[in-house]
Amino acid sequence: MLGMANFFHSLQMWLQQVGRSLNFLFLKESREDSEPEDSLLQLPQPLRQKLLDQLQALPSQPSYVEQLKTEFSPAFEAWCSKKQDYPHPNSWDTGCHDNVWVIVSPSVANLPDVVDVFLQSIADADSESDKELTYQGLPLRLMQLSARPDVKSLRKTLQQQFSHRLSDEREVVIIPCLENYFLRSVYGLEGIDYLREHLLNDPSRFWILGLGELGWKYLQAIYALDAYSNQITHLSELSDEQLSDWFEPIVSKLNISFQSSSLRSKFTNKELNWREKYFKTLADESDGIDTVAIQLFLNTLQILENCSEDSEQEQSATPKPSDGLQTYEIRAKSPKHPSLPDLPGESIYLLYALLLHRTLTKKELAEALGLAVEQIEHQIQTLRKTGVIEQKAQSLRLTPVYYPTVCNKLAGDNFTL
Repeated sequence: MLGMANFFHSLQMWLQQVGRSLNFLFLKESREDSEPEDSLLQLPQPLRQKLLDQLQALPSQPSYVEQLKTEFSPAFEAWCSKKQDYPHPNSWDTGCHDNVWVIVSPSVANLPDVVDVFLQSIADADSESDKELTYQGLPLRLMQLSARPDVKSLRKTLQQQFSHRLSDEREVVIIPCLENYFLRSVYGLEGIDYLREHLLNDPSRFWILGLGELGWKYLQAIYALDAYSNQITHLSELSDEQLSDWFEPIVSKLNISFQSSSLRSKFTNKELNWREKYFKTLADESDGIDTVAIQLFLNTLQILENCSEDSEQEQSATPKPSDGLQTYEIRAKSPKHPSLPDLPGESIYLLYALLLHRTLTKKELAEALGLAVEQIEHQIQTLRKTGVIEQKAQSLRLTPVYYPTVCNKLAGDNFTL
């Protein structure tokens, strides 16, 4: 009987010891999960701005450029195959001239920059940098307006831009931001009317037209532009691998850590490392759009609290000739696109107009909405204050990080997307 009592006592002591060990391991793992999140601080504004500058200085997404190079060739060759058989101007003709290639991007993507890099990559090797680029001996003529002309001047602007050329000269004409040639208003489509009626019907020109998704659908609904085009290219969504490779210079330079309890809770696949988990989430939350991914990436970065204090003391004691970024220990939490703040109902029309045209001045925005500037001033200031829209010089645009959220909102409100 005494032996049985000793056995149960020993068993009880062993279970208590095992329990304490399991408890310790559980608490240790819990602390490892929670510690990075609990001790992290938001980036100080000067550091955030330095990081933003470096992110915006990244080269145009290489996968976009490669996609354009791949899809340009068949479109251009289709036009070349017909250019020897132009009918006489007074003869009857059937079919289209296969002379228009349309590139459609998300409405917040920086398509003009992508197109510029693409043109540099296909230009003839003997093109002179101080002169117009050529491709297979044909001029590559970039038509890029720094600002949208007054709506009543759009037709005149196009007439002036193309008045230099003799009718039998062949050339490739590139308009990377077609939104600059129209405004959703009473007179705002005169430029597109002129383009459609006079320029696109000239078979001696090959056209490359770039515009955002909403702008494309708007003009498609009015003019059925696909009837003029032999190929339409939609920029592909970026994958997690493409985003990871693109951000690699920043990640390596700052030695960014991706271990995060918020990521741990999202994935059960033990074979994925922290970085893979992070960029899979980033690709999903950004809809694979470069400008959205840049802002989301920046929003996820945080610094360790004790690292911030040590860094300030170090910098004040021994200033070093660097940008100061490497002195911080930076960690990334799980990416998540932000929700829209509570906004007046009419604000959605303002956001739709901005996406339709990519960028607008206050005057252009008011005209597109059929209102006076004074009637929209309060909405503009509210949207700027909440960070939903941005202003650069006189131009307003939707802040890219809100693009997926705003598109979902517009779709839910039955806007044409």
